[in-house]
Amino acid sequence: MHEASIALSLIDVASEVLAEHGAARASALTVRIGQWSSVVPEALQAAFPACAQGTPLEGARLEVVTVPGVGECPQHGPVTLDVTRGLRCPVCDTPTPTLLQGDELELDALELAES
Repeated sequence: MHEASIALSLIDVASEVLAEHGAARASALTVRIGQWSSVVPEALQAAFPACAQGTPLEGARLEVVTVPGVGECPQHGPVTLDVTRGLRCPVCDTPTPTLLQGDELELDALELAES
């Protein structure tokens, strides 16, 4: 499950942010995951608690914000893509090779725990 390695990477990044702000612990973190990122949010949420044990994020709540895929159709401009249809315009079925959003995997917010 590659979500465990993703959880470990998120914990590393969040731990660095905590250190930069002189904070000891986090109570929550919010992650933005694009529908086209190949990350399974449920698997990430399942892996996170075990990966966070013994770190400043142990016990922290992981919130996932799903980012829809948006492609650039040459005829219709930005369009929301349906993952089951692939990179094709939902209006005219034209290929939309440019993905404007939807492949994100970002630490969006970190809530510091009260001391």
